[in-house]
Amino acid sequence: MALLEKVTNHYYKINFDRCAIRGLKVFVNYSTYQSTEDRDKEKEREGKFATFFQNIRANAQSKYNELIAEVESQELVPEEIIEDESGLIDKDNYPELRAMQDKLNELEYLEVEIGERLFEFSNTERDELVIAEDTQGELENLGFELEWITDPIKLNGGGEVFAGDYNGEEITHEFFYNRLKTVMGDTEDC
Repeated sequence: MALLEKVTNHYYKINFDRCAIRGLKVFVNYSTYQSTEDRDKEKEREGKFATFFQNIRANAQSKYNELIAEVESQELVPEEIIEDESGLIDKDNYPELRAMQDKLNELEYLEVEIGERLFEFSNTERDELVIAEDTQGELENLGFELEWITDPIKLNGGGEVFAGDYNGEEITHEFFYNRLKTVMGDTEDC
């Protein structure tokens, strides 16, 4: 769901997790799309994003469970196999366990890095994310598409606006969209 402000021809996206009720006042946090194409790109991708992130989390949990099961099957105590305060398994004495831990850590790292690259603000510069070929294949099996980070959804910026008093309404995406409409000119849902 997005809003088109007809006068400016800008598309607005609500950042639901950043919207707030503070002291019975409603604040709506939003971003603006760089173009109609970027809004369409998000509509086409949003279901795929959700599926991928659900799959990568499930995969990471499975790898974590496998690591714990392997430690227990060898009757090891986690505190005894850690090499230092960083929490990493001693790679010299337990190379197979460390390899399992490294793979888990890599997946968790990539989940965050990919998530941060789905959207690009016009004033943001990021280093290129390098994904090893075998890891990329594994991510693609989980639903990842490289195009998401090589051609991200572009946003021009955004902000937060005061959108009236809170009167006990149910807090939903639609609630914040409707409140944003009250402080904008003529709009259209899209």
